[in-house]
Amino acid sequence: MSWLRNASLSGNYIKHKVITSPNKDFDPLACYESFRKHWQQINEIIQNTTGSPGGVKYDDMKAVVYNLDHMVTLLILEHQSSQVSNSCFNYIVSDQILDKLYSWSLHTGRYANALKSEQLRLHEKIIEELGVERWLHGGVVGALCTLLSSCLEVCFSTDQERCLIDLISQLCISFIHNDHYLHSFFDYTIAQHPKFVIFSLLIPYVHREGTIGQKAREALLLCMELSKKHDPIAEFIAVHSNICLVLATGLSGLYSSLPRRLDIDAVDWHRLTPDDVNELPPLAAFMNSLDFCNAAVHRAHPLVVRTLLEFIYQGFLVPVMGPALIQSAVYELTTATSYFDAFIRSLSEPGLIFCFVKFILTEEYDGQCIIDILIERIHSSSKLCLVTLALLETLVDLNCEDIMLELVFKYLISCNHVMASQRSKINFRDPFCKNAEIFLLLAPNIQRNRRREGSLYGDYHAYLSDARTKIDRCAEATSMWVYKYDGENPPCSEGDRSHQSLQSVDETSSGYESIARTGEDLIYSDSDSPRSSDCPLASIKINSASSAATVGPFLQAVLDKLENMLSQHFFINLHLTGLISRLAIYSQPLLRSFLLDQSLVFQPSIRSLFQVLRSLKHKIESKLKEISSNQLINLINESESLLLERENKVVNVRKYALLHSIRSSFAANEDSITNGRLQEKDFKRSPLSSAFNSVFRRQNGNQTSTEHKLEELQSGYRYVPNGDDVHNLIMCSLLLTEWLKELAAISQEHSVSSDWTSTNSLSSDWKFRA
Repeated sequence: MSWLRNASLSGNYIKHKVITSPNKDFDPLACYESFRKHWQQINEIIQNTTGSPGGVKYDDMKAVVYNLDHMVTLLILEHQSSQVSNSCFNYIVSDQILDKLYSWSLHTGRYANALKSEQLRLHEKIIEELGVERWLHGGVVGALCTLLSSCLEVCFSTDQERCLIDLISQLCISFIHNDHYLHSFFDYTIAQHPKFVIFSLLIPYVHREGTIGQKAREALLLCMELSKKHDPIAEFIAVHSNICLVLATGLSGLYSSLPRRLDIDAVDWHRLTPDDVNELPPLAAFMNSLDFCNAAVHRAHPLVVRTLLEFIYQGFLVPVMGPALIQSAVYELTTATSYFDAFIRSLSEPGLIFCFVKFILTEEYDGQCIIDILIERIHSSSKLCLVTLALLETLVDLNCEDIMLELVFKYLISCNHVMASQRSKINFRDPFCKNAEIFLLLAPNIQRNRRREGSLYGDYHAYLSDARTKIDRCAEATSMWVYKYDGENPPCSEGDRSHQSLQSVDETSSGYESIARTGEDLIYSDSDSPRSSDCPLASIKINSASSAATVGPFLQAVLDKLENMLSQHFFINLHLTGLISRLAIYSQPLLRSFLLDQSLVFQPSIRSLFQVLRSLKHKIESKLKEISSNQLINLINESESLLLERENKVVNVRKYALLHSIRSSFAANEDSITNGRLQEKDFKRSPLSSAFNSVFRRQNGNQTSTEHKLEELQSGYRYVPNGDDVHNLIMCSLLLTEWLKELAAISQEHSVSSDWTSTNSLSSDWKFRA
């Protein structure tokens, strides 16, 4: 019986049916009579086979489906007719055709599932043509609800599943625009066990791959959106369905299928890119599931969101991610850290980000919080250090008050790191940009070539523009923080206060609006939001009552790592300096003054960034004196050429790929050329630090012919300088020189920018200076 494995009993002939709008000769009476005769033929089969010893035969089933198909066609023709007539539709309702058909199908033995599929197809086709509101009338909606309820425990073929999901999808879309019939599909009668049949039917498909799974997830999100307007549906989803459990356990299951170790040989690799995700199907599956959770948090009722986040926290983060981030095997730990970094970077919903941040800041393993363990790993081996720095930069990029409080501010609030007489200078603005000048003077005394025309390398104006953009964006994102962290607010006396924050999961705010996505204009504001004491969320102790002079383990670890710059790999130094620059972008006076104010006098036990930079300048210049002038010039030229050529590759890679495509296909149009030029222009406006990160990223293993050509063009060119001390010294010198320009630009922009609310008034001044 091979036909039973097919999608539809009507598959052999329905594809030949063509429904067109009836012409002016359409006869409503003839249409109705034909419709009624087809039903009579079906009814005769039903009566003859009901209770028959021989049961239902294949020919009977085929005849029923054949007549049903014609009835659907006639009903649609009647609907499309310009003449007002509802005879066929009224006949379906009055004669209870759908109820009789369903009741009979239950007694058709092995044909029952196939006939259910045909009934689903009937509803799906009619709804597609007539619309949900037109079709769901009187007894029709009851018959459809009964049919759908009977499908809960049915195992359908793939094509039958597709028909079911298509039907439910149409219903959900309709309910979003008009929820008039929604109550018909939601059973309120039993308070302890309500039923929302279309939602329950979708749950098994939430992790399904392909178009069926995608359409089911879209329909589930529509149901989530409905829950915002209907509290009983929200309660059903959160309390009486298992969707939250399915999603959380799904994340755990998908994570367990990820590779425990990523064997990536590139010394500069530090985080997973979209290309990496696409090359790893298990990782792509996990990211898709996490993306669905993110979308659900965005659309669902607060009750559903709280339940989902609790399941994710207790069912995935604590039992799965926690052990993964504290395991002892270095390679596996490096992989797990890179996974976690990719997860956080993929999130956009504050509620879900809150879940991950709370896990990092509050969960303890072996007596240590995850964040403390990460800070310790700044001193670890190259690969683990790189991915840890990348993760920490991701956390800093969130502009989240809780994170910055835990990393930095809870140690600086007491102001014990500065001399008592200096505390009044924490808010000093440096109007004459003396700090920027000092940064530039700390550059090693090394003879450099003139900057090439059009290169970002050494372009101070590019640093100024980049710094201004980042400072404005960060100030905007942190404008709703509870405290200013200016040495006065909060006062030292509040050191023992429990600090509660983060966007809550019920669409309210703790008063911070503290989470914003880097590179996006996502500001979560709510003027009526409660203060921190009103939100029983993550509680973090400031612990600033201690009189000890300290800047905290994070800033201390960063400065210690920077002091060892000459003995570290180039890429560690690259990401370390990037992390410090990102910290310097924050406009809060406590942090800004610590990093960027050279006039501030610290306690003797506290080393400032300027002291570390002076030490590096002295060490570099001392070692440079040991190298002959000719050798030094050659080494500088070689190292600068490497940086310039790599920058040139980043700027022109898209342009070369576009031109290659044009020459090979002869089919490029004017728009594609224009887009290519725009992309090239955008690359040239990128800051040098971004260019460095792009230049030294890992190349994909599966390269196109164009990428192979690019490799050939650059053959014989080393990826990084030789690893000996002399080459590393030169690279450190060049990197330090460029980084000091970046710090100088950040300092200068802080000097001319007051609070974020007044930055717009400086736009004309900026144009003049630029």
